[in-house]
Amino acid sequence: IADGLRVRVPGEQTWPVLQANVDRVVLVNDAAIRQAMQWALSELRLVLEPSGAAALAAALKESRGRCGVIATGGNVDPAMLARIAQRAASPC
Repeated sequence: IADGLRVRVPGEQTWPVLQANVDRVVLVNDAAIRQAMQWALSELRLVLEPSGAAALAAALKESRGRCGVIATGGNVDPAMLARIAQRAASPC
């Protein structure tokens, strides 16, 4: 669902920055991204696009204490947002 993250290869300028600064990569699936979007909507009152929620999904998955997350978005399919909002409004 995070089509903004679908790239075949890192950019020419991006790859050296990644090589120099990234220690590890955390993978998240579509369900984790949806859950992060739902959490942001219900707890923070923020609408995140799927690609913008990927970092939050990783942080929620890792649960290693305090961290900073850059979460972006608003470029989300209205039908998907409606489903996520409905789940966020339902009691767990």
